[in-house]
Amino acid sequence: MVNTKQQINVNGPSAANEIEQFDAIVIGAGVTGLYQTYCLRNLGMSVRVFESGDGVGGTWYWNRYPGARFDSESFSYGYSFSEELLQEWDWKELYSGQPENERYLNYVADKFDLKGHIRFDSRVASCTFEEDRNTWLVEIEDGHRARAPFLVTAVGLLSAHYVPDFEGLETYQGKWCHTGRWPKEGMDLAGKRVGVVGTGATAVQLITEIAKEVGHLTVFQRTPNFCAPLRNEPISEEMQQEIKANYPEIFRKCAETAGSFIHTFDPRSALEVSEEERLEQYERLWQEPGFAKWLSNFYDVMMPGEANEDYADFFRNKIRERVHDPEVAEMLVPKDHMFGSKRLPCESGYYEVYNRDNVLLVDVKKAPIQCITPAGLRTADAEHELDVIIFATGYDAVTGSL
Repeated sequence: MVNTKQQINVNGPSAANEIEQFDAIVIGAGVTGLYQTYCLRNLGMSVRVFESGDGVGGTWYWNRYPGARFDSESFSYGYSFSEELLQEWDWKELYSGQPENERYLNYVADKFDLKGHIRFDSRVASCTFEEDRNTWLVEIEDGHRARAPFLVTAVGLLSAHYVPDFEGLETYQGKWCHTGRWPKEGMDLAGKRVGVVGTGATAVQLITEIAKEVGHLTVFQRTPNFCAPLRNEPISEEMQQEIKANYPEIFRKCAETAGSFIHTFDPRSALEVSEEERLEQYERLWQEPGFAKWLSNFYDVMMPGEANEDYADFFRNKIRERVHDPEVAEMLVPKDHMFGSKRLPCESGYYEVYNRDNVLLVDVKKAPIQCITPAGLRTADAEHELDVIIFATGYDAVTGSL
């Protein structure tokens, strides 16, 4: 294996002509990057990890917005490669929040001594394959360079945050941010006029939390989603023991399902049972936590057709029951896509937010956003004065980071 030149300061500047040599280079110190580092090192390889942030965690480092948490069960999200780790880490909640998730990934990095391989604050500028050497030359934005025959890009499926190219954003006099780059020090929203652009999974978590403290909240929605009750709860000592005793079965089930969840579909068709039995199942699953309503339902609920529309109608009526104003309720009811065709946002009081006097829902499909102004945001039919704009506008997915 390659012997690397020892660096006095891993994060310090290096001479322009100095190129570190490794067996493998990993880009990203999130969930995948940490595990790849662990695996490569265990093969006896020398490894360097380049991470653009100043800490490990990836998704759970960058996404610090209020309300950020798992929508998969905590115990199924963690690493399964170490029985010792499984037994010594106690998840506190069924669906763990960002602070605990970041602590967990730091705990893993420390336990397996991974941080010494990582060069933080190191955003990759280029990766060049050198055919004559059969190696990759990786250059960091600060000029640092490294070379290795193997390159692993663990840059994340949803990590290149996307802000639409709204005209006038540079003129805005208030504060703004994207949820995927929430400042470590937080944002002071108390009593402020806040606008949130987007109503996807992230926005659903965020809106529910910040509505409690802002002066006024304006939500700019393009497409309403089917949002299901999360039903989070603390993990009791008894549940903790049961989880730890059943980890082999938990991860076996995850390995056998298409989405790697603990949920499995009912093999029956929704149409082959009586209406009474069908509704009983819908109601029972509605009371269960997480994705059960989506991934433990009759199998044909996930297919285009009568069964899907039947469950979608059940779901739409659940939304209507929770929103007092019928006009607002209809704005929140999805009608332009089939249930299950998008990942199901899980919520803890999202629809009740729209019953508050300090919350306004704006339909930007009907009245599109025209521009950002110095004082706020203008749609086709109104100007909204805002102290803070939060973009929950998603990511340049899959290839964006590459």
